[in-house]
Amino acid sequence: MGRFLILGKEERQKYLFQMLCSKGQTVTYCDSWLDGGYDAVMLPVARSAEYLEQIADKLQAGEYVFGCNFPQEITEQKRRQGIFFVDYMKEEGAAYTNAAVTAEGAIAEAILAGKEVLFGRQMLVMGFGRCGQMLAKRLQALGAKVTIYEKDPEKLAVAAACGWDTVEAEDETVTYEEGAVTIANCSLEPEKESSVRKLDANFWGRFAYIFNTIPALVLGEERLSQTRHDAVFIDIASAPGGLDYAYCAQKGMNAKLCSGLPAKYAPKSAAELLFRVIESYLNLSERGDVL
Repeated sequence: MGRFLILGKEERQKYLFQMLCSKGQTVTYCDSWLDGGYDAVMLPVARSAEYLEQIADKLQAGEYVFGCNFPQEITEQKRRQGIFFVDYMKEEGAAYTNAAVTAEGAIAEAILAGKEVLFGRQMLVMGFGRCGQMLAKRLQALGAKVTIYEKDPEKLAVAAACGWDTVEAEDETVTYEEGAVTIANCSLEPEKESSVRKLDANFWGRFAYIFNTIPALVLGEERLSQTRHDAVFIDIASAPGGLDYAYCAQKGMNAKLCSGLPAKYAPKSAAELLFRVIESYLNLSERGDVL
């Protein structure tokens, strides 16, 4: 029988607790470290780094730690001590499934924040990594007019081949985790690349909704000043996000940094995703053994 510690009082962790218990495991669910000697420790996805800093000195050789975006300095030191780290979002299947759930949550936030329907409205998706791809597909399905803002030429070509308007990003560094850049049923066609256009003076004022996925400051004062006064900004990049929030507050702009969307809108589905990753590493049996 395995012994597990789940940290973080969020809905996703609660469902994960229930799933592990259903497999006959011994599970402690709390918000701070309890000594016990565990097979694995599960940190909350959105706050893994914070929790790891608090418990790093308490970890023991042979333990697995599951979470996201671990501080490299800590993991390198602890790996030398025989501790194993698993980043949920570096598991390829998990990363795309999480992106799909995140996209649904982002759209929910936009509907709640906005005063206009999504159908027929101009939408800007900034960044075309996993989350950007999932967002664009779902917005298109709702009848929105989607434009992709991206720096990487290959991602721009994929977006154009999928039929979206594309604009080449300017003056910022865009970084993503490694991952595929193709979407099902889309093919790369060289002639589509000609649809990529540069920004014009009226570009930022076109959009009723702007979704940012880029983990860098891409919407500063100058660009924000050119947007619609009633535009809705949904920022799903890692904190501190990609907008100048001081400027947004000063001008009363409708901007929100949305972290932890899977846990907020689909905690059970999000927990199932984490559980599959845990099970793939620890091979939990129905008897409660860790094989």
